[in-house]
Amino acid sequence: MTKEEYLEYVDNFNNKRYDRVTSWFTPDITVEYFSDLANPLTATPMTLHGPDEFIASYENVHSHVRELMELGFFIEKDNCLVVELYTEFHCIKDFPQFITGPVKVGDVRIMTNWVVYDMEGGKMKRIRIAHFRMHDAKLARL
Repeated sequence: MTKEEYLEYVDNFNNKRYDRVTSWFTPDITVEYFSDLANPLTATPMTLHGPDEFIASYENVHSHVRELMELGFFIEKDNCLVVELYTEFHCIKDFPQFITGPVKVGDVRIMTNWVVYDMEGGKMKRIRIAHFRMHDAKLARL
């Protein structure tokens, strides 16, 4: 995957074109998330299996928050892709189960994550999301 293709992937994600996002997935993709930031010692990390679980999960999340990602660094080597993603979440409907803890309409959460993609045949087979940092909500710009 080239950087230009990845930017297209991000644009599709930001615009909730889930069919285009998942067109980059293998049928058996897994998407692994960091532990719940609100309860890191007691929460079980979440793993989604397959494009359908991915779409269902993000349709739920996006019914509560407007999520926008921006690409930082992009490193591609062999069958591995590593990126830095700056992500803003703008709450549009109260969301008690949000990963950073409950959010209410108007709340903003901003984070930077590093994401590792294992590629197979030009498609994403495994995605691992590692949390790096939370940012001050006053810095929202997307």
